Amino acid sequence: MSAAPAEEPIDPFRTHPDGGPRTVTQLRAALTAASPADREAFEAQLGELDLDDPEAYATLVRAWRHRLVMRTNPTILAAVAASTDPAAPRWTSADILDTPQELGR
Repeated sequence: MSAAPAEEPIDPFRTHPDGGPRTVTQLRAALTAASPADREAFEAQLGELDLDDPEAYATLVRAWRHRLVMRTNPTILAAVAASTDPAAPRWTSADILDTPQELGR
């Protein structure tokens, strides 16, 4: 038994260093499953990169991992769906900032 703290589980919907696709191959597969159009756009941008610029490569991969999260996270997808529901409750910033107790928050 170890005295080290237990590791937190990796959330596949977060873009932290240990989560989500870890290789370009995994990112390609995930993008293909989520949106073939996104995969094509990723490939086009990847093809335009200067191979001598590792920061540009890292920036592109981070951006596409983030986009993948935005397109596949159930919580984000539910929030987007709720935001387009005309029957969903609406709050102004004044409602949220001035009277949060009355709104049940």
